[in-house]
Amino acid sequence: MRPLVLTKESNVMKSRHRKPILTKKPTEGKVFKLQVDYRTVISVKTQSALDMWMKKYPNAKIVA
Repeated sequence: MRPLVLTKESNVMKSRHRKPILTKKPTEGKVFKLQVDYRTVISVKTQSALDMWMKKYPNAKIVA
């Protein structure tokens, strides 16, 4: 096998300097942020989804 050689024409080098594309659009209305454990925070749009997550994780806290 040939060794991998990174040149300026390589895709690896090109992707390093590109700006990320933001795919999420700003949401309208109330969004709940729920901290399910010490490092996981999820965003929830509806009250019914919030109730479902609170059943799964009883120790979850509403952050915002």
